[in-house]
Amino acid sequence: MATVSSVNKSWKDLFFDIKEFLFSNLAEGESLNLNLSSEETHFLRFNQSKVRQATAVEQGRLSFELKWNKRVVHGEVELSLNREQNRDHLKRTLESLQEEIRELPEDPFYSEMTNEGESFAEMEGVLPSCDEFVGQIKKYCQGLDLAGYFTSGLTCRGNANSLGQNHWFQSSSFFFDYSLYSAKEKAVKGSYAGSHFNSSDLEASLQESAQSLKVMDQEQVELKPGKYRCYLAPAAVGEIAGILGWHALSGGAYKRGECPLGDLYEKKATFSPLVTWRENFTLGLNPRFNSWGESSAEILPLVEEGQMKDLLICRDTANEYGLTSNQANRGESPRSLEMLTGDLELDDILKEIGTGLFISNLHYLNWSDKNKGRLTGMTRFGCLWVEEGKIVGPIKDLRFDETLYHIFGAGLERVTSFSHTIMETDTYHQRGLGGFKLPGLLVNDFTFTL
Repeated sequence: MATVSSVNKSWKDLFFDIKEFLFSNLAEGESLNLNLSSEETHFLRFNQSKVRQATAVEQGRLSFELKWNKRVVHGEVELSLNREQNRDHLKRTLESLQEEIRELPEDPFYSEMTNEGESFAEMEGVLPSCDEFVGQIKKYCQGLDLAGYFTSGLTCRGNANSLGQNHWFQSSSFFFDYSLYSAKEKAVKGSYAGSHFNSSDLEASLQESAQSLKVMDQEQVELKPGKYRCYLAPAAVGEIAGILGWHALSGGAYKRGECPLGDLYEKKATFSPLVTWRENFTLGLNPRFNSWGESSAEILPLVEEGQMKDLLICRDTANEYGLTSNQANRGESPRSLEMLTGDLELDDILKEIGTGLFISNLHYLNWSDKNKGRLTGMTRFGCLWVEEGKIVGPIKDLRFDETLYHIFGAGLERVTSFSHTIMETDTYHQRGLGGFKLPGLLVNDFTFTL
């Protein structure tokens, strides 16, 4: 087991070296904002419980925002840990941006660069080596058909500008995203993630998934379209929370007339008093600072007991519409969303469902009527039919079409007393940061259309 801490400062040292070099090459009247995104990551890909691919990635990306005379230009470069090689590339990029900005018209929503202070957060973690993790899979997955991938390592974010602003965030974490398959080609999905690896927790996750897989081999239940009583597990709620980043909590989208929760913001509608959403940066899933170096409050209330308190508003939206920024990111999407828990205990879930659906996972979510907060999607792995508090068997996949106002409003009956942290698993260009901390939900009259 390896402890990853602030001892590893290679990207931090590189970033502060780069920013001093670039700031020293600015012309009079120019100001420059920099953002670093870097990682040192190990990947393992599994199929049939065996390692099929093992690799490591060390990469960094630096973005520029150059301002001059009410004009703005942006650029981006890939970095190496070779300082001299970087300097040549960075200087050429800066010179190109300095030429380009003098050809641009004035920006009507221009705002002067400011010094937003300093912050430094280095989140320690205890991560397994690749050999150690493979050994754990070999031990716990005998007789199981597992496919998935394991990702582990250091992620860094840095921000600085030429007015003296400096921010640094780094964290070490891992996630294991996997599926188990039966001989009848049925599947269940599971995950285990965090910053402090514990083999007992991994074993418990795999055992729970293996037990669920046995149920999936039972005869499939085919349901007709209609309204059903449903329990949405935290992973399913996580898929719904993900779509909130598509303008549902955006102040700019509200001003443009395309916010799915506009009626909630205008108090034309309410959620259940059981619903409290907040951005919670104390979870350590994401830095508090955004790409301008503005630091959000550690806890930012969004919905309290069913009432909308605030939308996410970034600097650009504030300037364009005369609003007050709450230091959101450019996309005005949640970065560390938490929903507070309720009183539904784990052992009582099947009893409380009575007759209805246990929904473990959802996918293919999209808006079906964006302005009304209506979304559609499909059930996925591990979704079960329950009768009189007992599992009957797996269901044939269903398509749902329901509104956020029903899921979190009139249809919401209970919220679990526990919640799960669901970490971002995107690795397409680079390893992502962020995630959610969410409970499960008991919802009545959930609409399925196909």
